[in-house]
Amino acid sequence: MSKQVTKLLSDDLRQSFDGVRDVVVLSLMGLDGIQNNTMRLALRQKNIYLRVVKNSLAKRVFDELGLGPATQFLEGPSAIAWGGPTIVELAKEITDWAGKLTKIEIKGGATGGVALSREQVRALAVMPSREELIGRVVNLALGPARRVVTLACAPAARIVGQLRSKAEAEPAATGAAPEPAQA
Repeated sequence: MSKQVTKLLSDDLRQSFDGVRDVVVLSLMGLDGIQNNTMRLALRQKNIYLRVVKNSLAKRVFDELGLGPATQFLEGPSAIAWGGPTIVELAKEITDWAGKLTKIEIKGGATGGVALSREQVRALAVMPSREELIGRVVNLALGPARRVVTLACAPAARIVGQLRSKAEAEPAATGAAPEPAQA
């Protein structure tokens, strides 16, 4: 490849991955065109992108952009997945597709300047999302307040219950017949 073409490809890679902090490296060997397009379209709807890269160019550009830890997985045919709200959603989507299409092989990844092994990417895929974790924290924070409100309302509920039972018991105790219902 000429220096000019290499520079153009490097600039294009640099532009595509500028600002990206989370990537998953995978192999798409053996995937046919229909499966590849179906997967790419489904991922694109979730703002996740997939790009096949030339390893030597990607290594050079990734080192410049702070994605250096991912370069250790750039051996053989490689594709890079990036995008989505967080690394957890990215890992979930890629792992789901790797389960559906057995020819996809997850090699590893990187997040925040730290390399992730294949097993760590799969472990991220089973973690709850950021929204789920926030919901759990809010639920835990509201738990004591709910208990306080329940305890504060409990005496009033007891008194109301005792008054109802007393009101229902009085007509039977006085021997008075209940008034007939008017039609």
